[in-house]
Amino acid sequence: MIQQHGGNISRLENILDFSANINPLGAPESVRAAIAGSIESVEVYPDPYCTELRETIAVHERISAENIVCGNGADDLIFRIAHAFRPVRAVVCAPTFSEYSRALAEVNCEVTEHRMTEENGFALTDSLLEKLSDPVDMCIVCTPNNPTGRLIPPSIMERIAWKCQENGIVLVCDECFLGFVCGGEEHSLRSCFCGSSIILKAFTKLYAMPGIRLGYAVCSSKEIAVRLQSSGQFWSVSGLAQRAGIAALGEKEYLRKTQEHIAEERSFLAGELSALGVRVFDAAANFLFFRGRAGLCEEMLREGILIRDCQDYSGLSAGFYRIAVRTRDENIRLIAALRRCING
Repeated sequence: MIQQHGGNISRLENILDFSANINPLGAPESVRAAIAGSIESVEVYPDPYCTELRETIAVHERISAENIVCGNGADDLIFRIAHAFRPVRAVVCAPTFSEYSRALAEVNCEVTEHRMTEENGFALTDSLLEKLSDPVDMCIVCTPNNPTGRLIPPSIMERIAWKCQENGIVLVCDECFLGFVCGGEEHSLRSCFCGSSIILKAFTKLYAMPGIRLGYAVCSSKEIAVRLQSSGQFWSVSGLAQRAGIAALGEKEYLRKTQEHIAEERSFLAGELSALGVRVFDAAANFLFFRGRAGLCEEMLREGILIRDCQDYSGLSAGFYRIAVRTRDENIRLIAALRRCING
C-alpha cells in the first residue's frame, strides 16, 4: 500500500499505525489542557504574528523573536519559503521528504537531485559540495533525514553552510526530527549558522500533536524572517495551536523521557529486524529504515499493521520500508507480524 505520506488511516479499521512517526508517549497533558482551555478563543481571530508563541520559542532557541516565523506546520513553511524566495535552481537530496520538490515545482524551480546511495548506507557526504559550485539559489537538507533517519555529520554540515554562504545560496535545514535525538544540538545547523540560513522545526511529531498544525522557522537574520513572514496566508496559525505550542515548550522532562524511550526502543527494533534477515540502516530518529522483499507492506496490512512503503521516494525502489518507533508492546506486535510474513 503506497501512500504519499504516513498516517493516512482514516479509511482503515483496527489498524496499528507504524507509518507515521509520532511520539509514542502521546501528547503531554499540559498541551491537552491548553487546547481545552482555549475553546472560547475560537470566536476570536488569532494573533497573526504569534507574538507570545514566538517570544517563548525565542527563549527556547536562544535567539531573538525577530528571527522566528511560525506556520501551519513545517509543511506550510516549506511552501512559504519556496514562494518567498522563488529560486530558479535548487539542490535537494534524494531520497528525502517529497514536499521540498513539490513546493519548488510550484514556483517553476529547476531541481537538481543529489542522490544518496544504498552502498553508502544513504549517508550524506561532502560530495554534495560539488553541486553547490554551479549556479544554485537554494539548497535543502534534512537531519535526521526522512525516510532514512541518517544524521548529517557536524563537519559536513559546517562545510555545506560555508559553501552556501560563499556562493550566496539560501540553505534550508529541516530539523523536525532532531528533537528525538539525544545530544541532537551537536548536529544542528545552529552550530554553524551563517549567510542566508533557515532551520525548520515542528511540534507535530515531537509533541504528538499532528491534529494541531504548528511549525516554526529559525532564520539567520531578521530580513529573511520578514521576507518569510510576508509570504503565505495572514492568519496561518490558529489560537488553539499557539496555546498548545507555548505549553509544549515547557515540557522539559517529557523531552528527556522521549529521547530515552526512542533510543532504547529503536535499538530493540533494529536488533529484532536484523535477526529476521532484513537490512536495517543506521538511524538516529524515531523511525527505522530497512530493506526487505517487495509486497511486504500489503502482507503486513493483512496482519492489521500499516508500515510505510517507500518506493515512491525518489531514488528508492520496491522493497524499502520505514517503521515508526512505538511502545515496547506495540513493537513486539510489529516484530511478531513481520516474522509471520517473512518466515511463513
